[in-house]
Amino acid sequence: MRAVLVEPNPLIAEALGRQLGMGKIRYDRLDWPELEELLAEQGGEALGFDAIVLGGLADPAAAVASLRAQRVTAAVLCLLERRDVATTVALLHAGADDVLVKPVVSAEVRARIEVARRRARGLVSNAVRVGRLTVFLDGRDPDVGGERLRLSQREHAILGVLAAHHRRVVSKEHIYDEVYGLSGADPLDKVIDVYICKLRKKIAEATGGARYIETVYGRGYKFEAPPEHEEPDAAPRRLRAVAPFKGLVRAPAAPIAAVG
Repeated sequence: MRAVLVEPNPLIAEALGRQLGMGKIRYDRLDWPELEELLAEQGGEALGFDAIVLGGLADPAAAVASLRAQRVTAAVLCLLERRDVATTVALLHAGADDVLVKPVVSAEVRARIEVARRRARGLVSNAVRVGRLTVFLDGRDPDVGGERLRLSQREHAILGVLAAHHRRVVSKEHIYDEVYGLSGADPLDKVIDVYICKLRKKIAEATGGARYIETVYGRGYKFEAPPEHEEPDAAPRRLRAVAPFKGLVRAPAAPIAAVG
């Protein structure tokens, strides 16, 4: 996970940086003008960061509004010196994903960023159901037909990254960054390949030989249920054809008898 830290006070920035590092979040410290210059060069949608952490700005609500106006899709987390309801409301209305009061704790910062990213991907809960597997993004082992599938910490972390990007290709670099963050020491290709192999074996044993993780050569991996494990309601629903509306049709009036 990568983040931008905007904090003008060097001592506070150093303390915040330590917390981000403990949460396995790689970060670049920029001041606000530097971030604006980066946005002008790359554009908000192409900004290669998962989160922007704002602290110590004179007008944080205006900064958040500017980020959203430039189509920044990264999670925006704002840090306040003290609890202030009016400022918090203004930040949320401007487009911030969350607001915290300093000092912050690494686990909470990462969790709040992950929640914001989960919402951005359209995931409304911390459970992702793929075929016969239910993958939990909160640390619990996955479930296969009511049975617990026991995984190691690394296996669970890698499966969680794949499940959060269900049906999308995820590169080895992205998986490695999400799981290892700043602490990774093993060769990237080797360690990811080893754990993917272990995951495939365990999932196959629990699902009768099914293959849920596919290799997309040159790009990475994709997590998807095999066709025989897809649930019927997972297929796109087709709407029954309806004849165009032609308005109300009145029955012909009965002839009026002559009055003689």
